[in-house]
Amino acid sequence: MFDSQPQILNIMKSKLLILILSITFIIGCSKESDQELIQKNSSEDVLASREQPTSGDTFCTQVDLIAGQNYDSGNVEVAIDGESLLITYTMEGDWTLNVSHLYVGDCSERPANKSGNPQVGHFPYATTHAQGTTSYTYSIPIATLPNCLCIAAHAEVIGPSGNETAWGEGLPYGGNNWAMYFQFCLDQCGS
Repeated sequence: MFDSQPQILNIMKSKLLILILSITFIIGCSKESDQELIQKNSSEDVLASREQPTSGDTFCTQVDLIAGQNYDSGNVEVAIDGESLLITYTMEGDWTLNVSHLYVGDCSERPANKSGNPQVGHFPYATTHAQGTTSYTYSIPIATLPNCLCIAAHAEVIGPSGNETAWGEGLPYGGNNWAMYFQFCLDQCGS
């Protein structure tokens, strides 16, 4: 009986070492993925972001920003300013913008999992907004975009009903959810 105790201790030590190495590997991979996501969200494609659109901006199209599937919390507006496409989240009433995620590009490249559900963490543009934010504009170089594209505007908003998920109104994104996107062609908008 005494001879088997060192063997049991060695087996336990080996299993503990494997467990520690596995956890270290998983944590290392997670940190790498988070770093890649941070780098992607700070893309050089976004030349500028502004809290307010300039007074000269004329919006080409506008869709409702639907919160919690039932509330009109504001608008998503699209404009062209020189060589930039401007996407503006504008809140209405008592609604404020907490976080925004934006995909603008080729419709076939919209980030989605195998089931077709959107992966907003993989949208190339994302911002956490200061408390009380009611408007925010992303500025994206037109040269990086196809003429006809998809815009998936996601937000975490706060309103009279509390915290809600919101989407720019449009076509169903896919998968088992109520996410939406809308289509836009650059030549729809005079620059």
